[in-house]
Amino acid sequence: MGKNKKSGAGFVVFRSDTVGTENPLILALLQDDGIYDIPKGRIDEGESDIAAAKRECFEECSIMISDEDMMFSDASPFKYGALTTFCAKTSKVPNITINPHTGILEHAGFKWVDKDQFCNNCLNYLVHPVNHFYSEHDKAYND
Repeated sequence: MGKNKKSGAGFVVFRSDTVGTENPLILALLQDDGIYDIPKGRIDEGESDIAAAKRECFEECSIMISDEDMMFSDASPFKYGALTTFCAKTSKVPNITINPHTGILEHAGFKWVDKDQFCNNCLNYLVHPVNHFYSEHDKAYND
């Protein structure tokens, strides 16, 4: 349920048409400085990790994650520091809009990128969850 103020939750989102390939693509949200991010944010009081992750994904890129979109439930969530990360796939096109609650445009845009592209240009603490879900993808599809 609800965590302290600094706890967050988010998603590593694979593009559906690349799942099962050798080089699947994930959603990279672009910060103003060009650094890659994932849809994530703080967990509100009384909110579950998964509810927060789904809410943040919708607020930040207009993608509603359904239970059918969820991936690697046996290896999810992945916790690293204060961030709880889930994994999903989507065929939806992200739409970066102003956050309806804060009125702030949190990202400058998005790209679909591979693991190396993401990990070489992301916030450092995101490397671990991204590597984790790419490893799960490789186990599921490429072994």
